[in-house]
Amino acid sequence: MSIKSPGKTREKLVSAAMELFARKGFDKTTVDEIVAKAGIAKGTFYLYFKSKDDLIKELAFDVMPIMAMPSLNDPYITVSYPTLEGYLLQLGREFLEFYSTNYRAEIFFHMLSVKERMRGIDEIYAQACSELLREGARRIAAYVKVGFEDALIAFQMFLASLMHYLHSSECLDFSEEYYLKKIISAVIHHLKLSASV
Repeated sequence: MSIKSPGKTREKLVSAAMELFARKGFDKTTVDEIVAKAGIAKGTFYLYFKSKDDLIKELAFDVMPIMAMPSLNDPYITVSYPTLEGYLLQLGREFLEFYSTNYRAEIFFHMLSVKERMRGIDEIYAQACSELLREGARRIAAYVKVGFEDALIAFQMFLASLMHYLHSSECLDFSEEYYLKKIISAVIHHLKLSASV
């Protein structure tokens, strides 16, 4: 007799939910569809999640941009990446790679569309977003002598450009790498102007 690992069962539920949410959205996906896709009994779902909304909240945090940039946590950034250009290139590559797998981009955009009406998601988003922006600005300031506000605007430019690429890459005739280098160039230009004022 084989005993299913609790971790594997949870992974199956999350994986099935991610695929269905990405394809159908949160509202049109039912718990019945999630458990059917996962090949798990419906009652088992409730051993891991109180409701579909609890599962959505967990996934919402897991697809936040702050999760897409592990190099933000590198305590030796200026040693690991001697230039700001190199560091931003690494962050951009991590971001685009993160969102290219496991339906993360689709789920993130679904989450943005419902965050105002789903209790808790707006708080998760606000907290994760402000933490990401603060940390990104702090990291930029480690490379360039500008005020925090200028560093924050530079990181917002960088992040917004990455989001735009996620949303409309099929409309652009640029490779990811070319696009990254161009937005990094624009950010560096902004920082140089800010530093000279």
